[in-house]
Amino acid sequence: MKRFFRKALVWAARLLALLVILLLLFYAEEDWRGARAWAACQRDLAAKGESLDLRQLAPPGKPEDDLSKVPIFAELYQESEESQKTGRYLNKARIHRLRIDFNWSPSLHSNEPRAGNYLRGRPFNLTDWQTYYHSISESGLSAQMGTPAQDVLLALNQFDPELEEIDAAVSNPNAFWPINYENPGATSSVGFYKTFSIAEVLSLRAVAHLENHETDWAEKDYLFSFRLEKTLTKGGDLVSYCELLAVRNAADTILWEGLRRHAWNDTQLREMESALALTDLLALGADGFRVDRASLLSTMKFYQPSNVDVVGLLAYNSFYYYLKLEYIPISRLRPKGWWDEDRATLCVGMQKHINAINVSEGTLSSDSFPFHDMSDSWGWNRAKTSLWSAIYVPISAFGFPAGDNIGSTIAKAEIYRRLARLSCRLEEYRLAHGQYPDQLDALPDLPPHLNQEVLSEQPFRYQRKGDGYLLYSIGWDQKDNGGVLATDDRQGDWPWPSP
Repeated sequence: MKRFFRKALVWAARLLALLVILLLLFYAEEDWRGARAWAACQRDLAAKGESLDLRQLAPPGKPEDDLSKVPIFAELYQESEESQKTGRYLNKARIHRLRIDFNWSPSLHSNEPRAGNYLRGRPFNLTDWQTYYHSISESGLSAQMGTPAQDVLLALNQFDPELEEIDAAVSNPNAFWPINYENPGATSSVGFYKTFSIAEVLSLRAVAHLENHETDWAEKDYLFSFRLEKTLTKGGDLVSYCELLAVRNAADTILWEGLRRHAWNDTQLREMESALALTDLLALGADGFRVDRASLLSTMKFYQPSNVDVVGLLAYNSFYYYLKLEYIPISRLRPKGWWDEDRATLCVGMQKHINAINVSEGTLSSDSFPFHDMSDSWGWNRAKTSLWSAIYVPISAFGFPAGDNIGSTIAKAEIYRRLARLSCRLEEYRLAHGQYPDQLDALPDLPPHLNQEVLSEQPFRYQRKGDGYLLYSIGWDQKDNGGVLATDDRQGDWPWPSP
């Protein structure tokens, strides 16, 4: 019996040794394979002139140009740091009040009217806003009622000192939002997330000026929005790109509100179109992918030495924790070669998105941006990402569905930029000829791609209708629905609302 146990122990030891050898060989092979794939990927991207260096794509600025040091934003960053230390949300920074609802929590004012939105053809209802401001003490209005525009301006005038401080800061052409280059994922975004609420205030104030026939003041607020927007283009990733589009939406609502009133003159229309022409949203979208890619690579480099549980971080509150997989250190056991495989997979996938955006031709290929249902409650889209992929290449597995889905956002943004420019030119034509043209070709000196779809090289649909016109893109599905806007961005047309 003792002899049997001795033999069993010997065979168990041999088997264990064999398993250890196989495991070491497995780790060595995976490390070698990953390193080779990553080296080949870097060579290929370098040959294409692509940079993976975040500092090159988003160069550090000078300390005096850092927007987080401007007093009104510095308060916000300091408050954010204190909140992280204490675990309590603070609401003391002045900028929290700089909202059209006068409160950082809209739920506290359930009777707040809706903001205007040109994409939906919905103007600001100044009478509703007048009634709202008279119902809250924060507005500082007296009981006596003026005109809707006058009361809205009186309520918003209390923001003048803050808006002047912000305008002075963003008028600096070198102004930038700070980036944590060592760990970009830890970069505080509290500053640029406030740009939309600022833009909404400017939008409502501009509409009130338009109603008062103060078009010069309305145009100033429109151009102020573009200076605000420009700060989001400095080394911006796709998150800041989406915030920029929200600011642009509020700004173009000002443009449309003036067009529907026929309030703008030739000079103002030319100035506003020039502002629109400065930012190619296709090029900015492609650069957003580049900055995102470099940021993720820097974040991976930061976390890899600590062998962090990346699967757990990304799948937080999903099935990973539901099944108690955090007790099994799956991702901590990953070979370091899998980090390299993840880097290579990420870069190749991101490059497909970048290559799908042809800036010189002014087009975007929808084939490279398949749609994924991101509402999956398990933490990622099961049709796209397997459990194995989430363990093997987690950054890529979790990032690609979101990257795919943003393609329609980029295309729509650039299309509406072109439609906005065309609307300025159409209004100039009306001022000169007393009516809109029968065809867009009648507009003089159209720049390349201005009258062109983004998803093809076909011209936009246009026809004159009575005293107005119908101007639209056939949208993501490239099917002509007669200019009918759908609730789903991937179906229906994308029309510019007629004045």
